[in-house]
Amino acid sequence: MTGTCPRWLRLLVVAAAGTVVLGACAPTASTTTSSPKAGGKLTVASWQEQDSLLACNITSAASHACAYINPAMEGLLTVKANQDPLPTNPKLSDYWVPELATEVPTLENGDVKVNVNKMDVTWKLRHGVKWHDGVAFTSKDVKATFDFWWLKYRDKNPTPLLSTSGWDQVDSVDTPDDFTAIVHFKSVYAAYLTLGTGPYGVLPEHLLQQVWAKTGDITHDKVTVSIPGGYSGSDTLDKVMVGTGPFMFKEWVTGDHLTLVRNPHWWGGGGRPYLNEIRVKFDADANTELNELRTNTVDMALDLRPSLLPSLSRQSDVTTVTILDSASEHLDINLHNTFLKDVTLRKAILMAIDRQRIVDTLLLGRTVVPPDAWMCIQTGAWCLDPNAKHTPYDVAAANKLLNDAGYKLETSGPCKGFRTDPQGRCVQLHLITTTLPLREEQEVVIASDLAGIGIQIIKPFANVPASRMFGSCTSGGIIYSHNFDLAMYTNNYSYPAEPDSLAYTAYHSSQIPTDANGCVGQNTTFMSDPQLDQALDQARLSVKLSDRKDKYIVAQKRLADVIPEIPLYQAVDVEAYNKKLAGYKGNEFWWMNQSADWYISQ
Repeated sequence: MTGTCPRWLRLLVVAAAGTVVLGACAPTASTTTSSPKAGGKLTVASWQEQDSLLACNITSAASHACAYINPAMEGLLTVKANQDPLPTNPKLSDYWVPELATEVPTLENGDVKVNVNKMDVTWKLRHGVKWHDGVAFTSKDVKATFDFWWLKYRDKNPTPLLSTSGWDQVDSVDTPDDFTAIVHFKSVYAAYLTLGTGPYGVLPEHLLQQVWAKTGDITHDKVTVSIPGGYSGSDTLDKVMVGTGPFMFKEWVTGDHLTLVRNPHWWGGGGRPYLNEIRVKFDADANTELNELRTNTVDMALDLRPSLLPSLSRQSDVTTVTILDSASEHLDINLHNTFLKDVTLRKAILMAIDRQRIVDTLLLGRTVVPPDAWMCIQTGAWCLDPNAKHTPYDVAAANKLLNDAGYKLETSGPCKGFRTDPQGRCVQLHLITTTLPLREEQEVVIASDLAGIGIQIIKPFANVPASRMFGSCTSGGIIYSHNFDLAMYTNNYSYPAEPDSLAYTAYHSSQIPTDANGCVGQNTTFMSDPQLDQALDQARLSVKLSDRKDKYIVAQKRLADVIPEIPLYQAVDVEAYNKKLAGYKGNEFWWMNQSADWYISQ
């Protein structure tokens, strides 16, 4: 990758006449050269309405929630757009842009100081910023946010958090003045840039105080809010937002729409934001989004599926951008399942699925099959194992593996045509996923491939809506309750080029969600391996990438051996917008990032 290329592998732009431009250094999606114009409204379609606004990396990890809260809620840092260039051999700090902070803290600029085994990070904060309700933003808000996540309740937070990772790392926060916050860590914590950054990176101290005066659960305790030109009333923070971003929360009509209005006092300057209003319209599915884009009912469609690319390319007034993600569509394997706890069976399943055929036929060749351990996908060379294992599709080898391990292919009886395990039990598995056409097609392929080695996938498939699939274990969510055999979905990084944001919560044994720990963590497979835990722990103990890489290579090798999941293909984002919209840049993490720059060109 050169210094003028985008940071990710590929960016695909489908132009007006359906022309496809694909390359390592593709052009940006927004090619309008007109001057920005103030005013206008934009309607954005989202097919995955969330039950809570806090589903953006607080109570769960939902990309759609992060999309429509991102214009309102800011953090200390935000991420660069996918088209924005990086220097050769970038550092982690190069992936970030200061937002409520004025610079990215690093060892080099002196904002990060390591003393023996402890670490201090100084955040220099922006002046002249106000919350949407008019209260001044200060270092007290940063301290209160760290208190909320890690210090006030430690690992016993009344709010049902997605993860409390970091509670045992953050020691205290000092605020020597209104525009400086110093975070003291008990030990070196290499993923420090992920704390306090992105949407909901900083929460308003004055509203947290209202919650702390009650039960301390921000999904339960109502706060009183008054946003001039926006929302006024009382509700929980999972139903209303008070941020510092270019757009302010006005209303959320469940099942229909969410409205954000222009923040006339945004700190960004330059007459931004240009738009007066962004209306998020909630649709039933991606096909509905596509139809509404065709009829100009909506101006932008979020998270369209790769299977819709041919249809999109025929729309003369639509620009479509496809970005390879730091994510993998994969099969979670429940390691407590009677059959799947046998690594031999897991290896056979991995060899038996023709993943390249899925890529070529169902995804039109727009993506790739990742290595067996995909945790360093899209991070650049600093993290990825140069000898990463890629298990090939090999039905004959899979059958031999099962035969040698005592799995018998039955020719009669109740298991006819399928295998029994060494104890004589029929090997039958449930495969579950969300109710999306592409995933349902993938299920058919996977079930057929596994039947080819005598593994029976029970039919009909019992697929569920995304809200049921990804709900907290306290509310009976499928994957967090471990209520599955094989579960197919996409898991992704929360932050750029930082494997800790995924690997620790997804694979460390301390992050197995249970009712007892309040559903904390994303280790949905029951992965518990001391060698892997040690590698993930040690990878956190140095800020230098070179010191971390060896530990992550150990982790990748261990994951490839244990096989807690089967990566199918590198996930892709497909976003589309009407050509009257200008100023848009693609962003894999938060799809409506940089919305302050959007404007209507026609």
